[in-house]
Amino acid sequence: MTPDPPRTEWTLQPTRWTAAVTAMALSASLVGAIAGTASAAQPAPPQKDSPVSRAVAAADLAVDSGLDTLVNSAQEQYERRLVTPWVKDLYSVSYERSYRGLPVVGGDAVVLADGAGKVRALQSASSARIDVATRPSVTAKKAEAASRKRLASVDKVESSRLVVRLKDDAPVLAWETVLRGRTKSAPSKLHVFVDARTGAVVDSYDDVVAGTGNSKWNGPGPVGIDTTASGSTYSLRDPSRTGLSCADYSTNTVFSKSSDSWGTGNPTSKETGCVDLMFAAQKQWDMLGQWLGRNGVNGNGRSFPAKVGLNELNAYWDGSAVTIGRNSANEWIAGVDVVAHEYGHAIDSNTPGGTSGQESGLGEATGDIFGALTEAYINQPAPYDVPDYTVGEVINLQGRGPIRNMYNPPAVNNDPACYSSAIPGTEVHAAAGPLNHWFYLLSEGTNPGGGKPSSSTCNQSTLTGVGIQTAGKIFYGGMLLKTSSMSYKKYRTATLSSAKSLDATCGLFLKTKAAWDAISVPAQSADPTCTPSGQNNDFSMSLTPSSGTVQQGGSVTTTVGTATTTGTAQSVALTATGLPAGVTASFNPATVQSGQSSVLTLTAGSNAAPGTSTVVVKGQGTTLSHTTDYTLNVGGTQPGNDPPDIDVANVQAHLSQFNTIAGQNGGNRRAGSAGYTQSLAYVKGKLQAAGYTVTEQNCTSCTYPSNNLIADWPGGPADQVVMFGAHLDGVSAGPGINDNGSGSAALLENALALAQKNPTMTKRVRFAWWTDEEQGLNGSAFYVNRLTAAQRATIKAYYNFDMVGSTNGGYFINNLNSTAAAPLKAYWTSLNLAPEENTEGQGRSDDYSFQQGGIPTSGYAAGASARKTSAQAQKWGGSANTAYDSCYHSACDTTSNINATVLNRSSDGIAYALWKQAVGGTAPAQDFSVGVSPSAGSAAPGGSVSATVNTATVSGAAQTVGLSVSGAPAGVTATLSPTSVQSGSSSALSVQVGASTTPGTYTLTVTGSGTVSHTTTYTLTVTGGGGSCTARQLVVNGGFENGTSPWSASAGVITNDARQAAHGGSYKAWLGGRGSSYTENAAQSVSIPSGCASYRLSFFVHIDTAETENVAYDVATVKVGGTQLASYSNLDAATGYVEKSYDLSAFAGQTVSLTFTSVEDQSLQTSFVLDDVAIRVS
Repeated sequence: MTPDPPRTEWTLQPTRWTAAVTAMALSASLVGAIAGTASAAQPAPPQKDSPVSRAVAAADLAVDSGLDTLVNSAQEQYERRLVTPWVKDLYSVSYERSYRGLPVVGGDAVVLADGAGKVRALQSASSARIDVATRPSVTAKKAEAASRKRLASVDKVESSRLVVRLKDDAPVLAWETVLRGRTKSAPSKLHVFVDARTGAVVDSYDDVVAGTGNSKWNGPGPVGIDTTASGSTYSLRDPSRTGLSCADYSTNTVFSKSSDSWGTGNPTSKETGCVDLMFAAQKQWDMLGQWLGRNGVNGNGRSFPAKVGLNELNAYWDGSAVTIGRNSANEWIAGVDVVAHEYGHAIDSNTPGGTSGQESGLGEATGDIFGALTEAYINQPAPYDVPDYTVGEVINLQGRGPIRNMYNPPAVNNDPACYSSAIPGTEVHAAAGPLNHWFYLLSEGTNPGGGKPSSSTCNQSTLTGVGIQTAGKIFYGGMLLKTSSMSYKKYRTATLSSAKSLDATCGLFLKTKAAWDAISVPAQSADPTCTPSGQNNDFSMSLTPSSGTVQQGGSVTTTVGTATTTGTAQSVALTATGLPAGVTASFNPATVQSGQSSVLTLTAGSNAAPGTSTVVVKGQGTTLSHTTDYTLNVGGTQPGNDPPDIDVANVQAHLSQFNTIAGQNGGNRRAGSAGYTQSLAYVKGKLQAAGYTVTEQNCTSCTYPSNNLIADWPGGPADQVVMFGAHLDGVSAGPGINDNGSGSAALLENALALAQKNPTMTKRVRFAWWTDEEQGLNGSAFYVNRLTAAQRATIKAYYNFDMVGSTNGGYFINNLNSTAAAPLKAYWTSLNLAPEENTEGQGRSDDYSFQQGGIPTSGYAAGASARKTSAQAQKWGGSANTAYDSCYHSACDTTSNINATVLNRSSDGIAYALWKQAVGGTAPAQDFSVGVSPSAGSAAPGGSVSATVNTATVSGAAQTVGLSVSGAPAGVTATLSPTSVQSGSSSALSVQVGASTTPGTYTLTVTGSGTVSHTTTYTLTVTGGGGSCTARQLVVNGGFENGTSPWSASAGVITNDARQAAHGGSYKAWLGGRGSSYTENAAQSVSIPSGCASYRLSFFVHIDTAETENVAYDVATVKVGGTQLASYSNLDAATGYVEKSYDLSAFAGQTVSLTFTSVEDQSLQTSFVLDDVAIRVS
């Protein structure tokens, strides 16, 4: 409780060859769309909605659907963490995995999607499903003690958290302790994982990557570097590359002076070392943007600080900064390749998967690759560091020349050039050899010429390189598909996916594959395939929704979506496995063309096994297959009966967990803190495991921005909602166990009890845990203020529970005599408690936000800092003239500050109110509904028209519904297929109009017969025929000025966007204009009469394009029925509108679909803008 009161126009016309480079320049701004403020960039092609939003939506859908190796389980969830734009309108979207609210270290995943909303590739660290107990038997302190033994000295313990460590597909409940200190020879930031059941160390990895580097002097001098001026003082702080600076290691002070001339040219000078560092880091930043499409070192417009002056023969990245040491001649080793190498580690840490659990050598090779790329980008002349694929050759770290050789790894220390089973156990710098070798072979080949060295292969093959810039793109693309526990073999798969995405001809794919073969990394089962000329036929799958609940005797449906991702559409056969006993699955249809959808119906028999299970939906294409996961919860159909008795021991167990979380995070659970975040994760994990639909709402206006948690129980009408809420945050003074762990825990246990009982619901129940209550009811106010009027109207009551376990507690009810309060009051009255109005809490908890929104409220409270009266002590017990909670907002608000009796009575009262308000006492009668879509249609004599009859289960279990149709006039035949369906399924209505049918309007009646009967109507218009013709125009809303109906169009096609002028009025149909691989259409069903002399289709079209080559890259077609009348492309671009006209006499007497379709390729927009469409007959 709180204390007392899109689309833009091009400004340049690049060629197709430069388009990829332009896209890289543009991509820097797109990160801002996700993660911050966008930087300035060249204008993008006209777009109706954001490519990044389409890519993210496709990735999210793939994750929600458990596509292929991703996991969809009631106990597990993926949280989106990072969106990184790449080249060619591609986006890397990474996800972290959780199990019952605990982070899964080693369970992350990444999806590569394009701006057209298609999934191009995905990779998951592990597809193993997790089933482990989540309560530790080893304390965090014992785990910390075991972790400390891994370092020679420990300076501090940075953090400790309970996780599931997933390595080699084996899950272990573990404490992850992060220590800062030193090994015997180097600084360390060590992550140690201790088995939370046995106390044994099961894994560890170090964020500090201490790699020997190479330093050099850059030139010709003087070199230019960007510095910051403040008044008359200059400093080695980059003014535009945020975060980049250089400091003296000894003082940790950024170099500054009164002039902007830096360094002495003496490599023993720290200031000179910082000049070298700033030069190299700034050039690497520029290379990342211009060559790879990356916005800074962290991918979001930031770099990291550096220090020069470490008195060791070393340089390292420690997870937040770069530190530069010296060589044997005491010269600071801040050369291009060493600086780029260390910042390469930073890039590795800030791409999907980070560096956790990487196979030996990958991190060091990554640094070497970025060093080589930066050298090549700068392209300095001799005697400075020329692009040479050797590491440290100029600085001569120990007087023995380079420390690694990328084209011939054995030349230095006999490092391996070929991959083998020994690599995982090889020292990290030596183990970099095979990946360095792969990068050289991919870049330059075996015999590049031009003074570049030859390089042998491990399989005696001869290779031709792709060039270092293209090789860099391929490798970086692989990094964007990286997960934790990355290996050489996973990098093979990731870079093949990267190369395939970059080049539809498969040339880069084949060369990438050959380079991996050349260093003996074998083919993997997960490797993609590639067929030249872009004819790779592949598809993706999704489920909407990806979870659901079915009662015994009922059914539930989900839509299986498919999409053609590459090549042409193919036949996809659908099957389902993993069904629980008593549940059957059917698809309608069972086989689709990729790009189409099917409805999956899961039917539970009367004896179906209750519980949650994962149904695996498989799509088998011509050669490839994909899977998605559906989480099914089967419940019984028993009536609700009496409210359950909530076990207070379970509530207290939740409080113990909150207390532990606070103890591990500074002693509190204040909003926005790690303690609050972990508390929310704990509650969320419990709810997800129980089958709730759980969402987090980010309160951006909160004092401490953080998330509300909302959980809906599936069942009951969506327009009749009862909400139960409590604030989850506490104050910074203590753990906040009574205020308000008590209300949060009581609410959580009630939610779990509802899920376990799974009764018949008469209303929808929604639970909420609010953030930032202690700063002024901010979380709940944020939620209420964002409800529409219609959404508020669905919420029939809100119940709030704040401090319901006070040690000297009373029994207080908000709005005691209101209708909403009646069930709460009835329960406590049944215990002879004589509850009172909560005067102390008026306006001080989250029910106030709902009151202000016009929603009826009530709730329980046991009292805060006010004092109990003598009369209250006499009837309730406890101490008179003493605070209800003497630890209110204090450090002593721990698990000792709880009255179990008061907590028990509050928890049971919540259950009583929930059951009385939202749970049915008897099983509902079976009922269904029936409807027709569309509800009207027209056909000429001799023609036909069709519609879909839909049914739905309204209450009770699904049932068999017989369907019939009546009312057809003479000459009209109406049929249904099938004539019997399970409620929730559909039937096809087909209407044939005879040639002699009299024109007019007729009403057909569709009847559904089950336990009851329902009817619906379909209006049939028979247009003029019989040899006479009435001159008229047939297309409805051909000028697009009256909304979208009856057009069926892709989202956003019918628009009044001012960037494309209409031919007449304000609206038109804008097809294309996206500049990415995308298909759009606009269609309308038209009945064309017979008996006319003239049938003409006409429309106006305007075509503009950013294409510059004489090749038809982007195409639009016009079809009537299945016949293509015309085709247009970017070659037809012209100023203004052009009228087109076509004869349709061949379609007289038919009902046909008039369809306009545009297909754009992966780059450079073409817009096909239509207006004033008409079909005139006379």
